[in-house]
Amino acid sequence: MSARIAAILAHAEVLRSDARALAACAERLRAVEAGLQAGGGAPPWLHASVTAHLAACAAAAADLETAAQRLSRYADEATPGRPLKIVPRR
Repeated sequence: MSARIAAILAHAEVLRSDARALAACAERLRAVEAGLQAGGGAPPWLHASVTAHLAACAAAAADLETAAQRLSRYADEATPGRPLKIVPRR
């Protein structure tokens, strides 16, 4: 495996790790929201804030996982000794 391919795969793994961290954050925020709902009395702005952060974490986790999958696929398809071609996303 070439050094470039190894670097691409390593970066994909970093993205996967970040995606897992954000997914775990979203789970913690789900627990916070459930606690707020069960306890009652929390102001509406707090529910809205927790919900917005939960959605942002979940979306970012999904985006990072997608990027990691695409990088991995790109590395798998790259031919050693051939320049890596970056194709713009449509």
